[in-house]
Amino acid sequence: MTGFHVMNQRLLTNFAFLFFVLPVAIGSSACTSSNDVSSQVNAGKIPELNDEKIRETINDARVRNIPEKDTNSKPTSWSFEPNEPKEFKSIEKQIDGEKATVVIDITTRSAPGARNPQELSGKIRLHYELHRGFVLRQWQIVKTENISMTYRNLAPPPPSTPLNGNQVGNG
Repeated sequence: MTGFHVMNQRLLTNFAFLFFVLPVAIGSSACTSSNDVSSQVNAGKIPELNDEKIRETINDARVRNIPEKDTNSKPTSWSFEPNEPKEFKSIEKQIDGEKATVVIDITTRSAPGARNPQELSGKIRLHYELHRGFVLRQWQIVKTENISMTYRNLAPPPPSTPLNGNQVGNG
């Protein structure tokens, strides 16, 4: 019976180490590294907000109330996706500590193969904040504003061809 108690005591000690001591040790080392990152940011080492970073962060950003270009149709919303073609030019950039505002002139359209393709173009304002990542701070979009972006509907893609060979003109 004594061996059983020793085994349980060892198991309990290992359990306590894995679930209490180890996370505290890791957390304290993470705090040290985040303090180092904070000191880097305070020392003027804020990550750059260049066109490459804008292109990366715009994916999944959402713009609301986009009017149609040629008609008074209902406004739409748009969420940028990684597989959409995008061309943009930064027009204005203001960085104030841990916040930034960037105005871009952008043209994009639905991803290839979209059922109801659209093309969008115009100016939008992106509001950024520095957020703490796993190791470093990173710029993230926290708000978007439509300045002059409009959309237009494009012709839908032709229907796909059946694979069974029973289409007109197959001989």
